[in-house]
Amino acid sequence: RGRCLYFSLICKVEDCEFFISDSNEALIETYLTVRDEVDALIGHLATYKNTEKEYREIRAWDRDASFTDRSRTERASRLIYLNKTCFNGLYRVNASGQFNVPFGNYKRPNICDEANLRACSAALQGTNISVFDYQEAICYLGGSGDFFYLDPPYEPISATSSFDSYTRTGFDEVDQVRLFKFCQQLARKRARFLLSNSSSLWLRHLYKKDPRFKIGTVKANRAINSNPNRRGPVQEILVRNY
Repeated sequence: RGRCLYFSLICKVEDCEFFISDSNEALIETYLTVRDEVDALIGHLATYKNTEKEYREIRAWDRDASFTDRSRTERASRLIYLNKTCFNGLYRVNASGQFNVPFGNYKRPNICDEANLRACSAALQGTNISVFDYQEAICYLGGSGDFFYLDPPYEPISATSSFDSYTRTGFDEVDQVRLFKFCQQLARKRARFLLSNSSSLWLRHLYKKDPRFKIGTVKANRAINSNPNRRGPVQEILVRNY
């Protein structure tokens, strides 16, 4: 969602400074590579094959200590390749930070979408891209004209829907409360924010504690579920202070 909102806004809003941040180092490294090294990135992606053997070999890179010695372009092309060829485009790592999603077995995945990569690279020029926790973004707060979009790992709505493995540290209820307090901090400083999350009853009660916050609901498509019959639109909340 953050990516979609960014590319939508940057095409419509002028004279604004944009910041992208995330605690997922691999994701931010890929954004930087798309912005700064798109030709080399396309060159790497063009060499990959859509076979389970190659997929397993490339997925295993992060099991080897030499992974950090690979170039940024190699690591970024690996992430894009895995995203295009893994099961449902899911990003998930284990407690050691190793990518562990199975092969997707797609017939013709668009591994190297050159036109899209070049368009994204052009859009990212001039954008500040950093790895840090969202709370550190407060240092960039300049005034009431600032806008924050927050897209955390979603609070599970059932015992079987828990998923926060975007980084090795996860994101639990303590982190959700910390995020709520950060939103209160933004409101005190008169910055606007929009936050998306699952439509859990616990989260609704949490954000209702602050009368400045408005809670709306939207339907979002979901393609990932162990039961195919349960895939499709699900309800989410949007919290804002404007």
